[in-house]
Amino acid sequence: VGQIFFARCPQEDGAALASQYHLGGYILFGRDFKDKTAEQVKEDIASYQSAVEIPMLIGVDEEGGTVVRVSSNPKLRPQRFQSPQALYEQGGIEAILADTQEKDELLRSLGINVNFAPVCDVTQEEGAFMYDRSLGRDPETTADYVKRIVSLYGENGMGCVLKHFPGYGNNEDTHTGVALDERPYDVFRQQDFLPFQAGI
Repeated sequence: VGQIFFARCPQEDGAALASQYHLGGYILFGRDFKDKTAEQVKEDIASYQSAVEIPMLIGVDEEGGTVVRVSSNPKLRPQRFQSPQALYEQGGIEAILADTQEKDELLRSLGINVNFAPVCDVTQEEGAFMYDRSLGRDPETTADYVKRIVSLYGENGMGCVLKHFPGYGNNEDTHTGVALDERPYDVFRQQDFLPFQAGI
């Protein structure tokens, strides 16, 4: 049963709790990297892995842009990773692929084997909650981006997460309230689902 859970890494006793509950994985957040050196992060993760019989998934949200857990620490990377949208505007898909390659190498070097990315949501409405985190392009362009990024993750041995199914659209922030999307199901099939299908 413990293998089903990809748990929030606790602040204390992470190794003991991973062993006790036979957890499938830990997701790390900003506090797990704050002010730490690369060696300290590696030691933390190694302690979790050495405490379990089945190797754990170790994940992080490192989308780039506003959601960066690792590169928000200048000891781990001098600058934060840019958002896919900003990279696309600068150099198209090739800029994103080069950035993803560097990101995968950094995460793997720390012992992280799953990135909770890419954002597959389709939104072109500036000001929408998910806009800055999305590619900010049409469904077809977003689907091509997702397909190529997921393929690169696979080549690099990095797990990934396609988020946020069934598609966030232009809805409000669901961290602070409830959003009801009243678009017809066919709209999801023709637009929002395309990047997820491409990633799968």
